[in-house]
Amino acid sequence: MKNIFSRTKKEIPAGDKATPFIPATRAAREAIIGFIIQSLQPYIDEKGLVIAGLDFYIVCSNHQQEEAARVALYADKPGLFKTEHLERTLANHFIELTPGWFFEGHIVKDQLPENCMQKGHYGLRVTGAGEPVTKHYEKACIEVLAGQTEHREYILDPGRQLKFYIGRSRSPQLSSGKIQQNDIVFLSRDEAGFDELTGSPNLRVSRNHACIVYEPGTGRYLLYPDKGGLPDNGNKLKVHTANESVKWLNIYGVAHWLCDGDQVELGGEAILRFRLLTS
Repeated sequence: MKNIFSRTKKEIPAGDKATPFIPATRAAREAIIGFIIQSLQPYIDEKGLVIAGLDFYIVCSNHQQEEAARVALYADKPGLFKTEHLERTLANHFIELTPGWFFEGHIVKDQLPENCMQKGHYGLRVTGAGEPVTKHYEKACIEVLAGQTEHREYILDPGRQLKFYIGRSRSPQLSSGKIQQNDIVFLSRDEAGFDELTGSPNLRVSRNHACIVYEPGTGRYLLYPDKGGLPDNGNKLKVHTANESVKWLNIYGVAHWLCDGDQVELGGEAILRFRLLTS
């Protein structure tokens, strides 16, 4: 497979400054996926070989190459490359994955790490089911700034569970008939202890508004909109980041990588603050 950054440079008239040719994002993305599938040939249609995670590496020698790689991997939209492109391709090749499998893209400047499959500027390291993960579990805390919840703080402990649901009521029944089991619970108006003043923001929170997923392979907490928290259902989910920017989460399956101090706004009124807990 040809490397996406090893294409022939265009002829440039003498005196003009040459710039390396950067392929279109779609071609770069397809080349990365092709390399991953080629590297995972031993896992195709092998039920006993289950993948728990993939670490992909790409060597970039300048800023243009780094930016092309970041765009191809959706670096600013954690989870999108994995869920919208890679996961379905792996399934089509009958490659088995654990339910909580992870994918992490790494941009490196000098050389690929040792002990990984390599081709050109690409590298891939596979974590099999049952193998120890290099990352340590890092606990986090959710603080309630606006709205009435069962508790003022919630400790997220990945040693106990990896996914935490956020919604109104502890066990609401959704329109599909499913009983939702929420972990961060905003009280409903008909529940004991509900206060009309403190709990007014709760009325803007969906029964299945959002969820937080911890990735053991990367050590990251990712915030996803749940189906009830999407604009299609008349709801909102946005993040006021610690670096003073605002990010809307309007697409199902597209996540925000939570950083210490981020504030999560649900329905325009209820607000949670994310904190990492140092060990």
